[in-house]
Amino acid sequence: MAKKTQKNFEGALLELENIVAHLEQGDVSLEESIKSYKAGMDLATYCLEILKKAEQEIYIYEEESYKKADGEDWE
Repeated sequence: MAKKTQKNFEGALLELENIVAHLEQGDVSLEESIKSYKAGMDLATYCLEILKKAEQEIYIYEEESYKKADGEDWE
C-alpha cells in the first residue's frame, strides 16, 4: 500500500491517514492488516525523520540568527 517513492512530507502523511482510515473500517483481512500496518509504520518513520531534520534546521537557523543579533557574525 505504501510507496517507497514518497518525495514529500505532505504526501506521506496523506497516505498514512488513508491507511489508518482503511484499517479503522474493520473489514480488512489479517494479512492485509499486517501489510497495511507495516506500510503505515514505514510512512510514520519517514515522516518522523523529516520532522527531526526540519527541527534541526530551525535550531541551526535560530542559533545563527541569535549570533548575528548579538553582533558576533555580522557580514
